[in-house]
Amino acid sequence: MLRRIRYVGFEEFEEWLQESVSTLLKDILEMDGRVAVAIFPVTKPFINVHNEDKAFKSANDSAGRLAHSLKNLERSLPSYVELTPRVESMRAQKVRHIIFVDDFVGTGDRFIKSWRTMVPASIKSWCSRGWCKVWFLTFAGHASGLKRIGRNVRTLSLQQIRVRVLIEKSFFEENAALMAVLTRYRAPFGNSRQVMGYGGLACPVIFQHGCPNNVPLILWAQPPRRKGGKWRPLFPDRHVPAELYPLFSEDFGKQAVPEELWMAGHFQLALNVLERIAHYEDSHQFLLTLSLLAKGHRVEKVRNTMVLATDEFNLLLNELRDGGLIDEGHKVTRFGHDLIVRATKPKRRSVVIVGETNFYPSSFLGFQREA
Repeated sequence: MLRRIRYVGFEEFEEWLQESVSTLLKDILEMDGRVAVAIFPVTKPFINVHNEDKAFKSANDSAGRLAHSLKNLERSLPSYVELTPRVESMRAQKVRHIIFVDDFVGTGDRFIKSWRTMVPASIKSWCSRGWCKVWFLTFAGHASGLKRIGRNVRTLSLQQIRVRVLIEKSFFEENAALMAVLTRYRAPFGNSRQVMGYGGLACPVIFQHGCPNNVPLILWAQPPRRKGGKWRPLFPDRHVPAELYPLFSEDFGKQAVPEELWMAGHFQLALNVLERIAHYEDSHQFLLTLSLLAKGHRVEKVRNTMVLATDEFNLLLNELRDGGLIDEGHKVTRFGHDLIVRATKPKRRSVVIVGETNFYPSSFLGFQREA
């Protein structure tokens, strides 16, 4: 479970943020030229019905980290791009494109509520009349949540949503053994849906700046002691302790390959990989993809199992296709099957004779060898 989760470190997240914003701005430049652009981080609504007369308190969530990163990025952006401008400034500059940025989308609730309660009616009017075009960038997101956003924010079509890691279905739900683990330890957390995290999504992505509440509860929730809960989660209350930072700088996917192969029915291949795991380096992704496709797994299921970004996974498929291992329909070719068979054969073990290089028998045909 821990080896298959996608761990997103500070550096990877910052690189994605800069690349995605820069790419979208280039597309806007080609589309409409040098027009005013506004960028907003998605934050939780600041409305508290029980505290209306008091000052607003900023939400203590990942939006703070995102806003800081965007502020740092703003220094390198063109002058016609502004971060979190006021409505008066947007009106004066005649903003044509509005970009919302988030790190993760689970159910889509946060963005939908933020749009409904924090975006002024005048801006919504501009968008509905076609004066402004809305874009949404997120590092990772569940397909169900992104579709829900598209249904509730009508000015934002799915074509205007860009996500790096798209999760069609969590690998937790695809793996009976992992589901058994969640079921076994669910007692302090509630029913089977609650233990899967908020929205029942069983999110397979954890960020170094915080663990989403859509991740299974056994990884971050601390059960009430009155219910006999003695569970000690790795990410208490979604906090990432410093001693777990190494998780975000290593590729644990390679270590999970033997078990994935075993679960798929490639038993001997799994044993061979386990014995020679250090020799695979980056090729473990190619071997796992090819093996799962050979067992008839759908492409979407393979991608969900590996928790790869769309461009990363497409690159894998292209290289397998260029090498003649799969065809255009993602079916494994005869050459691909032959390669799997070759990798499945038990490895011959070399026998090393310690000591003398020649063997001299003590007797031959009944005659004793002289000393």
